[in-house]
Amino acid sequence: MRLSRELNPKEEEIVAKRKEICRSAISKLLGKAVSPNKVPVVSITASGGGFRTMTAVAGIMQGLQGTGLLDCATYFASLSGSTWYLSNLFCPDLYSKDGKPDINQCAEYLKECCSQMGTKKFIANFLGYIHQLDERKNNGLCVSAVDLWGCYLASVFKLPEKTGTKTLSQQCCHVETAEWPFPLYTALNVQSNVAREKFHQWMEFTPFEYGFCTHRMSMKDDDLEGRKCKGVVCQERDEPDIGYMMGLWGSAMAVSLREALEFLKEDDHTLWDKVVALMVKFAEFVKIAELRPLAAALPNMLRGIAVDWMQSNANKVQADRVFTIISEQESDMKQFDALLFPSASSEFLLVPDKAKRVEDEEFMILTDAGIDFNDPIPPVIKPERRSDVIIVFDNSALSSQWVDPFQQLDLAAKWAKDHSVGEDAYKFPKIDHSKFDKDNIQECYVFEDEDDSECPIVVLFPLCNPKLKREPEEFDALRSLCQSNVKSGFEKIKQAIAKKANG
Repeated sequence: MRLSRELNPKEEEIVAKRKEICRSAISKLLGKAVSPNKVPVVSITASGGGFRTMTAVAGIMQGLQGTGLLDCATYFASLSGSTWYLSNLFCPDLYSKDGKPDINQCAEYLKECCSQMGTKKFIANFLGYIHQLDERKNNGLCVSAVDLWGCYLASVFKLPEKTGTKTLSQQCCHVETAEWPFPLYTALNVQSNVAREKFHQWMEFTPFEYGFCTHRMSMKDDDLEGRKCKGVVCQERDEPDIGYMMGLWGSAMAVSLREALEFLKEDDHTLWDKVVALMVKFAEFVKIAELRPLAAALPNMLRGIAVDWMQSNANKVQADRVFTIISEQESDMKQFDALLFPSASSEFLLVPDKAKRVEDEEFMILTDAGIDFNDPIPPVIKPERRSDVIIVFDNSALSSQWVDPFQQLDLAAKWAKDHSVGEDAYKFPKIDHSKFDKDNIQECYVFEDEDDSECPIVVLFPLCNPKLKREPEEFDALRSLCQSNVKSGFEKIKQAIAKKANG
């Protein structure tokens, strides 16, 4: 286990190389030279949304590349469906003759894959999926619906048969060139039979390691399925293939029964809403409301490490933010505290009611991060990365044209506020709802904190939500729409970058 407030050394090295590419691109964008110490960190984030989002991101990337904005970005954070695009981009063996990532060739490949998927493909390959699951079970690994979903995704994108990039860590060779924004994938760590509101932790995955977005603890990707105790791998296992990881990152089926029922609400106080509310109450009464029978389980990286939760204020426990490590051996606790949480309080508090102690659990229960909120903001606002400009492509499904497109950013802003402790702040601007006019939804919105120069400028692109039928013409229509949206918002992105470069 790596305990550090610094980024992974390999990530630092790649980001430093990427900075030079970004400096050149930003200088060209602004029409003047940008000094090395004034290069803003630009991060791109893409929401979840299944195959719709994957298709949208294909168009977004083409739009960013065509306008020269892609080379201005240091990071690309993904969630659920957008992780599928990023996973395929960094598996160029699938579509590229020269073995190098290519945005246009990747888009055409994904279009071909989407046109061939469906129930028939699932049924045709079902016995093969079961065989793969049986192999995992015989190897002592947990098997869930996520494994089956991962097998299906792997077959849709022909991962087992065509690619040499079989695991997340094998993406390193394509990332180390720094020709692309550094990829960040996300998931949510929860507990079975415990409400997400009481306990959850955002996790991030890179081609080098995985860990928490808040805690400064991480482990190598090839240790993902190894059994762990006290921060050490005590039983090694092979790293899971990229298909399994795509299934895990995009496992919206791993919602609890209560969350699934709440998704069915129409929010207009109909009889149906009353029926759903009664079903939720019954599920809570029989203690099945928070079960997650379809969620993935990976060996717990915190197992055996004593974790004491601490109080951040009188009425609220930030269960996944403030903690201290206590070694069973003779070690300087103050060193751990200073290393991980220099501004943290020293008052101890028990784990929130009904939640189990994390270090006692053998497995971590991981789900689609979109279950919390659908924009992967946490990894790009970490103090170590601290983005200056965040370009948010929110492809969340809107139930009607009247739904506020700022909803997910609101939740991200609340998360940032709740997890900021002293100087260890997760900077994010306030989301101003007065900008929203339901009769005139814009392609692009800008949010910033004029009083805090260190707070990132957020440029939001909400998606006008067409229903993707996975036909080639539908794929092209959505892709073209997203390219057009990027071009429409080009000047606002340019202004945001210029403001940070000149600040």
